[in-house]
Amino acid sequence: MNDANFNLMFDFIEILAGLYILYNGIRMKKTGGLENNGLMGKNIDLNMAPDIPGYIKKMFPLYLLFGGIFVALGGASLYMDQMGLMNNTINLVVTGILLTVCVILAVTIRNAQNKYLLP
Repeated sequence: MNDANFNLMFDFIEILAGLYILYNGIRMKKTGGLENNGLMGKNIDLNMAPDIPGYIKKMFPLYLLFGGIFVALGGASLYMDQMGLMNNTINLVVTGILLTVCVILAVTIRNAQNKYLLP
């Protein structure tokens, strides 16, 4: 697989990941409940969670923000790849932003789960 194909595949994965985060945020806001999914820790027992509404209130806007960032980064990267504008420097910057957002998202979700979902 050449670099161009790998970059396009990675762009689509970024966009899909962002859409998944957005979907989970919208679903939890709409239903008022949570389901175990890829964004929930393995140690979370939702039947024992003391404050699911508090978690939803805290995390809904953040899911929208982080999901939007993933979609925007993936879309911008896809566009630049298609137009031949992507170079190593831009690719490094986009990757750095994406990794930073991933770490912030993971820490934010873990902290919120510890605060609202663990007994």
